[in-house]
Amino acid sequence: STLSQLFASSFLIRDLQDQCPTGSCNPQLGDLMVGRAAQLSASSTCGLGGPQNYCIIGYLEEEQKCFTCDSRLPYNRYSNPNSHHIENVITTFDPERKMKWWQSENGVHHVSIRLDLEAVFQFSHLVLTFKSFRPAAMLVERSKDFGQSWKVFRFFAEDCSLNFPSVSNQPANSIDDVICDSRYSGSQPSTDGEVVLKALDPIFEIENPYAPNIQDLITLTNIRINFTRLFTLGDTLLGRRRRNAQDKYYYALYNMVVRGSCFCNGHASQCTPVDRRRGDVFTQTGMVHGRCVCWHNTAGENCERCQDFHHDSPWRPGGENTVDICCNCHGHSVSCHFDAARFEATGGVSGGVCDDCRHDRTGPQCERCRPFLYQDPQRAVEDPHACIPCDCDPAGSQGGGLCDALSGRCVCKENVDGQRCDRCKQGFFNLRQDNPAGCQACRCHGLGSVGSCDQVTGSCECNLLATGPLCDRCLTRPRVAEVLTSCLLRCSPEDGQCHCLPNMVGRRCSDPAPGHFLPPLDYFLYEAELASPLHGGIVPRQKTADQPVTWTGLGLVRVLEGVGLRFTVDNLPSSMDYQLVIRYEPEVRKTVKTATPLTIWTCVSCHCLLLLFVSRGAVLDSPVCLNTGGRYFVDIVFNKQPGSDDSSSTHILIDSVRTCNVAGSLGPFCSELGGLCECKPNVIGRCCDTCAPLTFGFGPAGCKPCECDPSGSVSELCDQIRGQCACRSDVTGRRCDRCQMGFWSFPFCRACECNGLSEECDEETGECLNCREHATGPNCDRCMDGYYGDPVSRQPCQPCLCPDVQNSGRFFATSCQHNPQSLSMACNCREGHTGLRCDRCSPGFYGNLALPGASCEECPCNNNIELGDRNACDGLTGECLRCLHNTFGPRCQDCKPGYYGNALDQDCKECSCDRRGTEVTQCPLGSPCFCDSRTGQCPCRTGVEGVLCDECEDGYWNLGGVSGCQPCSCDPVNSFSNICNKVTGQCPCRSEFGGRQCDECGENHFGNPDLQCISCDCNMEGTERPSCDPETGECICRIGVTGIFCDECAPGYDSTFPACRQCHPCTALWTEDVTDVQRAALMMRTFIPHHSDNLWPGNSRRRQGMLEMHSKLDSLSNLTGLSLPKSIAVQRVPVQVFFFDELLCVAFSFSQTSDRIFRIKGGMYAGINKS
Repeated sequence: STLSQLFASSFLIRDLQDQCPTGSCNPQLGDLMVGRAAQLSASSTCGLGGPQNYCIIGYLEEEQKCFTCDSRLPYNRYSNPNSHHIENVITTFDPERKMKWWQSENGVHHVSIRLDLEAVFQFSHLVLTFKSFRPAAMLVERSKDFGQSWKVFRFFAEDCSLNFPSVSNQPANSIDDVICDSRYSGSQPSTDGEVVLKALDPIFEIENPYAPNIQDLITLTNIRINFTRLFTLGDTLLGRRRRNAQDKYYYALYNMVVRGSCFCNGHASQCTPVDRRRGDVFTQTGMVHGRCVCWHNTAGENCERCQDFHHDSPWRPGGENTVDICCNCHGHSVSCHFDAARFEATGGVSGGVCDDCRHDRTGPQCERCRPFLYQDPQRAVEDPHACIPCDCDPAGSQGGGLCDALSGRCVCKENVDGQRCDRCKQGFFNLRQDNPAGCQACRCHGLGSVGSCDQVTGSCECNLLATGPLCDRCLTRPRVAEVLTSCLLRCSPEDGQCHCLPNMVGRRCSDPAPGHFLPPLDYFLYEAELASPLHGGIVPRQKTADQPVTWTGLGLVRVLEGVGLRFTVDNLPSSMDYQLVIRYEPEVRKTVKTATPLTIWTCVSCHCLLLLFVSRGAVLDSPVCLNTGGRYFVDIVFNKQPGSDDSSSTHILIDSVRTCNVAGSLGPFCSELGGLCECKPNVIGRCCDTCAPLTFGFGPAGCKPCECDPSGSVSELCDQIRGQCACRSDVTGRRCDRCQMGFWSFPFCRACECNGLSEECDEETGECLNCREHATGPNCDRCMDGYYGDPVSRQPCQPCLCPDVQNSGRFFATSCQHNPQSLSMACNCREGHTGLRCDRCSPGFYGNLALPGASCEECPCNNNIELGDRNACDGLTGECLRCLHNTFGPRCQDCKPGYYGNALDQDCKECSCDRRGTEVTQCPLGSPCFCDSRTGQCPCRTGVEGVLCDECEDGYWNLGGVSGCQPCSCDPVNSFSNICNKVTGQCPCRSEFGGRQCDECGENHFGNPDLQCISCDCNMEGTERPSCDPETGECICRIGVTGIFCDECAPGYDSTFPACRQCHPCTALWTEDVTDVQRAALMMRTFIPHHSDNLWPGNSRRRQGMLEMHSKLDSLSNLTGLSLPKSIAVQRVPVQVFFFDELLCVAFSFSQTSDRIFRIKGGMYAGINKS
């Protein structure tokens, strides 16, 4: 019942809704016509302008054959039952539904019906049920763009080659071929005939229902049925002069069903009405609505796009595991979109790009801070306040204050240094924002200055023997000049060569000897980090990324108050006065007092100096006299300040005498001024023996960059020996560029979720690797095939016994399930195996599972058995027992007797032998005839040929005889050949001969065929068949024809030969009377001459009366008109009347003539009798 169907539909929808979140789902099919009467139209409807008559061909139910159509108002069973609007075809399940229908105007061939939908729908099939004959030709079209363009579904015609000559009428080769179908256009039935169109022909297998060509067939917004030719019965009245000739030819439809559903791309099981679209009754029961209630994070009228914020993977039609992943915007955006280029660049991992990042964020996932901001290392990336401003001097940094978005490190201009890029590098000064390089180079003279210039003012610090703003002039004191010249003020009188000091060369002794150099004043430099600690604790100070390089050597040493450092001086080349200089950097804003004892063997001298916090160096007031070869200890003790526990950092800048390091320098030579060696890449130090900051691995190739990954490291510095960067927690690798084992998704490094069954997972996807204890899956969350358990709930995976364990040779399952309530296990058997433990072969398979290594194989029956039939083949041997498709044999490899074809292709067809021409022994009663099992050739009788033995050979005829074809037996003399007509047996006779075997005289001939046949010369147009007597040659005239040669019309017939139409029936009696008159006139003509001499004179009066009667008879003979044109015209009058269906008997004048004839005839006989 309808109620039960509605309940069933509601349960189905609920079931689909429950299934929808986990996989593909689709709305229920329905009739798209329901509720859309306003969207249905027809180009022709009877009675719209007023009442219109129509008739029904062969209507036997009542005496009335013709009816009235009046469609000016809609159909109403009681008040307007003769209305035939197009909405009458919508199915209503009314018991009296055949009381209403749609009907076109009479005689109109080209009529169309169109259904316009308000959205894109999925089309299944169309069914038209006709009240009238089905159309002789029609076609069905569809549109996907609301009627802008149309494509043909299929053509239908009784005669496809006549109506659609350019369209193929052969079976379709592919599912989207457009063909002409003749199955739905015949004359039977005359009513209740159907036309059925399926969007997808079921004979074709569909691999992908979402392929473009399939979607083009099943999705539409409009459907149009075009009738192009009415079916007629072949009478010639249609379109002729007969009145109301077309009243019986029209189109009439009882029902039109368009089955389909809401089109949701597999992402919805229910639909709702489309807002602000067409449609008449959106609440009508059974109506199929057009807006999808989307699942799987999809949106749109047809679920054709991803929901906002679900674009991490591309949209695709519904299938297994179709739930799309949200975009990862770290909480800084509420929308995103899919980007195909990013999806491809990430290897198909992520294609989501966040829109309108908030909280000063940018990047595809809002993972970076905007320019001039960087990530606070103390806050998570999801923190809305994690982006803090860059602290970069806009004058010295690139981009006007830009910094690294992760580390916050400022990117300085070429000649600028400092954590904030706020000071010039050594050797540069005058920091300006408009200078692309930041600072300009110092101009101090290299020999006359100490170090570089002041980084702010550019002023030079001259050594003791130089002067001037650029330290480019020597002092004028005699002692200074003596020191500078290195010459004894004596020169050769011949060439002016001065007498040079050791290791000085040149005419003026102004250049160092090869392999020697002129050391700077602070050449003897002793690093604090190489000194020995004295009292108290010493904490070494390392370089960090937030400190500018303002020291030499390995760095600085932090010395607490109350402790000190001991420097050993034992490498002085000459005895002289030396100036003691301490370089330091204070960490507090206070002046520190130091005691500097100098121990020379047993002599101790002590000096005190103040280390001012506003300065970076201090010089001992008085020089110290040190001798060559001596060993001195310089102790610097930082006095404890009263009430203070602050500390300062200090070191003494005393150089060491060293040669160039072979591993770190490019050669054994050094700079003549200062002795600096030419170092390899990333190597520093005067002797090229130290790696530069941010490098490591001192060796023959120099030092390599640290290249610490800013996302995974806490500093740019690395260990100068091993190169190991300082990594964040959960990060590892020399460069801190990957997650530690057990973590993934660098740099966020999330813990692997492997349920304790693996310690490692894929670094990109997080998929667990090398799951233990027979677990598998992305999270080691399920058991491997062949095992059961639940790793998520810590239930170990145990082997399935199906019937034995895996790799035992007797394991025939893919997996199994364990029921904890019943403690039972069910195996998921491999194909061909069945049973609770997969210990039996399935129907259609065979094998002896008791034997080692055996398994169930498919019975080799060439797809000619029913696999579900347990008795289809032998379960042990595999022999086929119940072959299908008309095959037989142990492998169903042959067609069974009476069939032929290819059994391997299930193409065995019944032998279609013609029993009349096939050997009787090969056609047993009650079964098909036997034929060749491959070719289908039937065994023919003698004289029969053809694959089906259905035609006679040349020289034989009469296949329908008792014993097959009979010999022609043509007369060898009278025929052209012995090949006769295979149906009639007629031999090809020569012109004068005839008969089936040419052994008789031919048509229009007579005589003895063994001697000679003579022509009868009959007019063939006036003879019967045969045309003449075969013995006498007398012509045999047809009715209405007379004459020796049958070449003139007989009396009572029109004289126009060879038509010879019969005169009016009323002339038959009149003709008999005329004949009697003519016969009497002839007798009178004969009588008068013979008896005129015997008449006596007294009888002259009688003779005169006889002559007058003779004259009257001639006159009456002429009056009949048999020999006059007027008589011919009179005879034609009834013929013409008969031809025009107005059968008048005889003209009045004609009747008067007949009466006169009878009266004269009567008088004549009376006179004769008297005489």
